[in-house]
Amino acid sequence: MRRAQVLLLVLVLAAGAVAAGGCGDTSRAKEYMEKGDELSLKLSGYTDDAGFDALAFLSKLGVEFADTGGISSDTVIDEARSQIESLNAEGDKAIAEYEKILGLSGVDDYKQYAEYRIAAVEAEMEVLAAVDDLLDRLAGAPEGTSLKDSVTGWAKANTGAAVAAVKAFTNSLDAANLKKDKGL
Repeated sequence: MRRAQVLLLVLVLAAGAVAAGGCGDTSRAKEYMEKGDELSLKLSGYTDDAGFDALAFLSKLGVEFADTGGISSDTVIDEARSQIESLNAEGDKAIAEYEKILGLSGVDDYKQYAEYRIAAVEAEMEVLAAVDDLLDRLAGAPEGTSLKDSVTGWAKANTGAAVAAVKAFTNSLDAANLKKDKGL
């Protein structure tokens, strides 16, 4: 009888340890998700419309346009590039947090969320790369070049930026819906 009680106690403790291990992954997944979301929030705020309205995006970066239709100074372009680099660094950190979730067990909903967010952040970074290309085009434009012509030429050459912006939006929306539906 005593052996049965000891065996039962061992089984209960073992089951508790297994359950606690699963809970640990859930709490870690939530922690990584929240950190990734925090890191990617600023990136998303900047790139939401960048693929469709490059001038509005440049304004968010602080790029000012002179009355003649050109960029007011090279310093402004350098500052915008610095912001893009900072946003990319935050994106890399966010992806690293989401990737931590993929290595956990028993957190399938969190893994799906992480996959959506990684795809969204990667697409947002693709938009940033295209905008950096636009900055190159604007910085290298001869004096008197029309800003409208420069942006139009860039837009024709970078239709992928709009596609990336749509991918970022749809993956972000899928992630938000999953988070809401599953109570993540």
